[in-house]
Amino acid sequence: MTANSSSRDDAPLRGSAIVIALCIAVPLLVMGGTLLALAANTQRELGDQIMRENARAASTSGAEDALARLDADPDFTGTYQFTIDGHTARVAVTAWADDHVDNDENGTVDDSGEKPFLSIVSDGTINVAYDHRGDEIVLPVRSYRSTTQAVAKKIDANLNVAQAVYIDDPLANFKLSGTAFLISGIDTNVDESKGPEAARPGIGTPGLPAFILAQIAKNQNADVTGSGGTPSVVTVPVVNIKDAMTQFAPLATLVWNTASTSYGGNIGDRAKLILVVAHAKGDLTLNGGTLGCGILIVDGDLVVHGGLDFAGIVIAGGSATFDGGGGKDVYGALMCLGALKGPDLALNGSVRIRYSSQAIADVLTKLKGTVQLVSWLQK
Repeated sequence: MTANSSSRDDAPLRGSAIVIALCIAVPLLVMGGTLLALAANTQRELGDQIMRENARAASTSGAEDALARLDADPDFTGTYQFTIDGHTARVAVTAWADDHVDNDENGTVDDSGEKPFLSIVSDGTINVAYDHRGDEIVLPVRSYRSTTQAVAKKIDANLNVAQAVYIDDPLANFKLSGTAFLISGIDTNVDESKGPEAARPGIGTPGLPAFILAQIAKNQNADVTGSGGTPSVVTVPVVNIKDAMTQFAPLATLVWNTASTSYGGNIGDRAKLILVVAHAKGDLTLNGGTLGCGILIVDGDLVVHGGLDFAGIVIAGGSATFDGGGGKDVYGALMCLGALKGPDLALNGSVRIRYSSQAIADVLTKLKGTVQLVSWLQK
């Protein structure tokens, strides 16, 4: 056999090998291209997700900045640009009172019900540019946007406090033990010095006071002092306690959620008069030694054991009971909606509830204009 004959015999084998190699290589090349495409798509999707999250973060931060500005100045309105970590949010704060829109959809534009509300719109963007007029410029890049819409409400902190103790029910039952207690409508500062205002009723009720007066023993008359005679129990304008509770409860930073709570700590800073709004969503028992400043709201019954020194306003949706043991002082006012059964107000031992225009004004002034978040929507 010649050399040329051998080469011709091997040619089919070499051709088969090439075909086999191509059959193996082509799918591998296709698979490799597919994997590269998948990797590129995954990287792009990850980049898109990061930029979307950055837009959401910018939008959220812009709305939070607007709320912070409203906390500092409840009358703040306007449009501004907010930048965080290199990302931008365009923020608009608009008062419902004069925006010419029927925001509450009651058929009337800019009515009194819209007055305390403000809208916040924060538009967080990535790869979006604006010209000098604030108009958006279309760029040949992918852009991302997230919008946060919020509604805030200014708290008026209006509460008519015109007596040391307000009892909503003129037919309320009292349990006044001994003569160590004091209910005084004589204005007293939180340091026990004389306050600037004229005397107010010791006990005020919106109905005829005869039933309450009948429950005060003769030797206790001097323990209920203030305007209108001794004992000082006077008919006063109605105070909507439920509305007051609804107004202030959302501002609470100290909240008890259980049906019955026993608490032995402080409520705010009594020494520095740093207020706290506290809210018990059921019954509350204070175990003694409590110092406080602010507004204490109890949806149910309030029971105080041991010592108490509180400057501000105490609102009980049920009854208020002050047991013996330890001195108990409230500078400001106490308001009771009333118990379903039993006494609406029970005082035993050294309990002194004194009207204090200083404490009341301090609390309400600090809360006036406070901004409460009503709704939050991000898209």
